[in-house]
Amino acid sequence: MAQGIFVELAVPDDPFLDVFCCGQARVDHYFRKREWFAEQSKGGSLATYVYRAGEAGPVVGYASVSFRNQPHPDDASSSKAKVLVISMLGVDQAFQGQSNPSAGDQSYAASVMADLEERARSKANCVALKLWVRSTNARAIGFYVKVGFVRDPGRPFQLDDGDPMLTMRKFLR
Repeated sequence: MAQGIFVELAVPDDPFLDVFCCGQARVDHYFRKREWFAEQSKGGSLATYVYRAGEAGPVVGYASVSFRNQPHPDDASSSKAKVLVISMLGVDQAFQGQSNPSAGDQSYAASVMADLEERARSKANCVALKLWVRSTNARAIGFYVKVGFVRDPGRPFQLDDGDPMLTMRKFLR
């Protein structure tokens, strides 16, 4: 158990995947259709975790991540660096905004992010976490800022189904 939340690798036969709902259609589709598993099957380095409220507790959410060598997130650097890329993250609506009683005043979503940061810190030479969020998703952007992410000023907006995407990063110190 990490940060007051139980974590394990997700498996494609998890029945909760069929009803998972974080309120973002693209994220729900990604996990329900097991797109992360298809990527792994093709030899990708993507790892998908399921977060639960206790070892046999209900599903809090899912996160698909990978470590990648990318342009260093420090805009002053021209080198590459190891970064934990959060490809997809969703917290079930039943747990959004809810405090995690096993982690003090921390929300379940913050517990998930704390686990991902812990994973990044444990990887040698990892310098940051990186993610993309729809620029219209003010609630998610506010949450990411609250847990220490900043907008990446050196990267342009990316497009996903026509919606502008904001790149955000969090440096590890």
